[in-house]
This record gives sequence, C-alpha cells and structure tokens, in this order.
Amino acid sequence: MPIRVAIVDDHRLIRDALSDLLSAESEIEVVGSAGDGSDALRTVEAADPDVVLLDLALPDISGLDLIDRIRDRRPATRVLILTMHAEAEYAAAARGRGAHGLVSKSAPLEELIEAIRSVAAGVELPVEGELTEREREILIRIDRGASNEDIAVDLGLQHKTVETYTQQLMAKLDVRTRAGLVGWARRLGL
Repeated sequence: MPIRVAIVDDHRLIRDALSDLLSAESEIEVVGSAGDGSDALRTVEAADPDVVLLDLALPDISGLDLIDRIRDRRPATRVLILTMHAEAEYAAAARGRGAHGLVSKSAPLEELIEAIRSVAAGVELPVEGELTEREREILIRIDRGASNEDIAVDLGLQHKTVETYTQQLMAKLDVRTRAGLVGWARRLGL
C-alpha cells in the first residue's frame, strides 16, 4: 500500500514539481496539495494522508499553527516540515508543535523520499536543533572523515570524550556506524 502524501506550499510551482517527482515513486501516492492553511485543512480532512509535507511560510495561517490543527483533526497523520529555514529555532519550534521531522528544501530528492518513508513508518526524525553545539561539531568532523583521535586533538578533548559523544550521536540518530552518522550529517545540511 503506497504512502499517501499531501503537499502544502504557497508556491504552486514547488507543489506541482514535488507532486510530479513524488508520484514517480511507486511507494508514494500524492493525494492532494494546498497553497494555504485553509486549503491544507480541507485537503487533510478529505484525503486523510499518511504524511503532510508542510512549508512553514503560508499566507493565511502560520505553518506552526497549522501543525497543531492538523494534529488535532488527524492525530495519525504525520507532519514533515519542508522548509528553507533549517535553523535550530525553526526546527525546535516545529518539533515542539508536534512535527515528526524537518527536511531542508535544499536537500536532494532522495533524502526527502527517505524522510517520507521514515516518518510514515513512525520514526521521529532528529533535526539539527535537537543536537548540541558540541554534537554538531563532532558530526561535522565525522562527515569530513576525521578519526576520533583527530577530532579530540582538533577540539581539545580527551579521546574517550569524543568516543562518548560519538556513541550519543549514534543513539540519538538511531544509527550503528560512522557511515550512518555521515548520512545524517548530510541530511541535516551540516
């Protein structure tokens, strides 16, 4: 059974392009789209999507307020924020309102598709705002291929401290390998 997706973005070109790209995936069915919050609520009510791709910048209702309204009306519907604003404060605010993840509009299509799959499967996607500054610093260095020893020297930490942070990152991001951490670093735009 395909993942039913609704797209909410105030730019028609983006909605249409996303609809075409996502509809090309056999496991995704685009069941509706909307250009503002009022239309989004009607679309969610009528189409009952599994996942709503939601832009935060809408002309009539704040995307953050819309998260609340979607969750009130359709608690089983998962909300995935698709935004140009990947800064920590937007991520934390969206998560605090009940969003299940955030994907930057600058992310590759494959990352968006993987995020839709994950959110639809019940995974809460970590967002950059949920990582500490030190975790981000270490994740960036892991992405660049640095060893724990190199990271320790670079950041003036003990080797054991870097190992602890690396294990915390793996637990927080639900991965088991450094390659999995690299994937998250790129997904988060670090």
